[in-house]
Amino acid sequence: MARVDEVKPEVLDARQRRLYDDIMRTRPRGKLSGPFSVWMHRPDIAEPANALADCFRVHPRLDKRLIELITLLMCRAATVEYAWAVHAPLALQAGLSPQVVDAIRGNKRPDFSREDERLIYDLVTELLTTKRLSDATFSRAESAFGRDGVIEAVSCAGFYSMAGFVLNAFAVPPPAGGEVLT
Repeated sequence: MARVDEVKPEVLDARQRRLYDDIMRTRPRGKLSGPFSVWMHRPDIAEPANALADCFRVHPRLDKRLIELITLLMCRAATVEYAWAVHAPLALQAGLSPQVVDAIRGNKRPDFSREDERLIYDLVTELLTTKRLSDATFSRAESAFGRDGVIEAVSCAGFYSMAGFVLNAFAVPPPAGGEVLT
């Protein structure tokens, strides 16, 4: 059971209602859910978080498949059930293979057929493991994705880490019918 009540649009103040409407316009799930169901209580956090989320969801420089790979890796690392249930289907729609998604679910290194996916996996797992990037990994990533792509990849990992902390701390359950990550 979530540790915050469901957001009721009729009790929001004007600022929260504008933000609620903006979020719901791009996330048509019928009700406000996920980390925004928590952040909505703090519009000063929800507004910039929504803008940052849109950098990855709506206007990414990296291929959407790679954004979803980063998201799944961060979900798996922290066992973020809500985000996994939402993003595993999105990852498949974006072009990640079922074998890659299954391997990540199982906490195994996927057998990648695409070099860009292997590189993103290496970058994210190195950050998770060492909290840094080696010169070799940074150089490989910058050669493949450019400086802006590396900035986006690392920032995306950080954003979904933040979202995962919020989802887990506030026990936001996965959507009904969503795949459960254990």
